[in-house]
Amino acid sequence: MHAQIKTLLLMAAVMAAIIVYAVIPTEITMGSYTIRKITLVNLSRPLIEKTKQTKHTAKKVHRNQTILFIGDSMVEGLSRRLGDYAGENGHKLYTVIWYSSSTERWGTTQTLEHFIAEYKPTYILICLGSNELFINDLANRTQYVQQLVKKIGNIPFVWISPSNWNGDTGINDVIKETVGKGHFFDSRNLKLKRGSDHYHPTWAAAAYWMDTAAKFIRSKECANPLQLNKPKAHHKATNTKLLQPSFEGY
Repeated sequence: MHAQIKTLLLMAAVMAAIIVYAVIPTEITMGSYTIRKITLVNLSRPLIEKTKQTKHTAKKVHRNQTILFIGDSMVEGLSRRLGDYAGENGHKLYTVIWYSSSTERWGTTQTLEHFIAEYKPTYILICLGSNELFINDLANRTQYVQQLVKKIGNIPFVWISPSNWNGDTGINDVIKETVGKGHFFDSRNLKLKRGSDHYHPTWAAAAYWMDTAAKFIRSKECANPLQLNKPKAHHKATNTKLLQPSFEGY
């Protein structure tokens, strides 16, 4: 009997504590101290805020884009494989190959603006720098890359870096630091089989290069992921513009 009374008194005390806790304000201030009541809403708020943040920071995958791919002669092999990706994923591809070109040629002329106005791309890929692997005027090259980024404006883009065959004097670092994280695919360490000139990759090696770049471009590491599911068939690259080394730019 005595034990039952103790149990009833304990339950009454717990109920009284619950009732008092329920009716007191969410905050009680005593002197310089403030006691804040913990509620289920407070406990769940971090989870809710984290969920909202995750949804907010999720990157949009760009589908059915009009892609402009520009650069030097390295683009020739890359664009053949990119044509497969474009055809497989519903993109329209325009390629401009300016043989022997550099960041200086593209940065100091209106050539990029000309093709942006003509093709109205919604996504831009660049492969430039192979003709500048051993230059020393890095300050000037920084300015040229900055000019190119300014010309691109708000259009999503990725710069596919040169694939070094014997190191470089800094052009890759210049491009990487200037275009920013998420816009730069680093090709420096790729081991590519080269053609008879010892510089340009074979068609198979260029396809592998593009496959590797595509993994980055479609990933969450890319600032603007592009839908690039691996092709199941060959799709001929069309809409290719060839500019000779003697072309002085628009």
